[in-house]
Amino acid sequence: MAIDDEVIRAYEEEFGPEPTPRSNRGFWIVAGTLLVSSVFIIVEIFANRPLANSIGHAQDSLRRAKAAAESIHRQTGSFAGADAGALEAEIIDLTFRSGEEASTGLDDVSVSASDTEWAAAVQVRPGACFYIRLGAGPDPRYGAGTGCTGDVALSANDPRW
Repeated sequence: MAIDDEVIRAYEEEFGPEPTPRSNRGFWIVAGTLLVSSVFIIVEIFANRPLANSIGHAQDSLRRAKAAAESIHRQTGSFAGADAGALEAEIIDLTFRSGEEASTGLDDVSVSASDTEWAAAVQVRPGACFYIRLGAGPDPRYGAGTGCTGDVALSANDPRW
């Protein structure tokens, strides 16, 4: 019988003891991290939703002002007539300012107009403005920056916002 015991001992030594069951701790660490990250992303999306609405509102104000300026340009052959006073008469629910005055909000448009160029700026939030420019070169041109005047909007040179 000693030989059988030796065979069994040799067999056990060869394969070693039963492995201990694996912990699923790593799974819970990864799952917890993914859950916390997902919650954080969802909170950020909803926290920035008002900003997206403000951006859309500002772009709409600029598009409406642009349409009115193009209408005046078609009628007169010049952008000079599409100044703050003329646009205010065309679009009564927006406020228009001259190119030297800064826009102060979403429905407040600063306009710079000359014979060949027209530009407008709208403040999205303090220190952030959108621009649109019509005239020389490919039309329209867009931009964004910190200065909220129609005169600054004359520098807009991007094909999109």
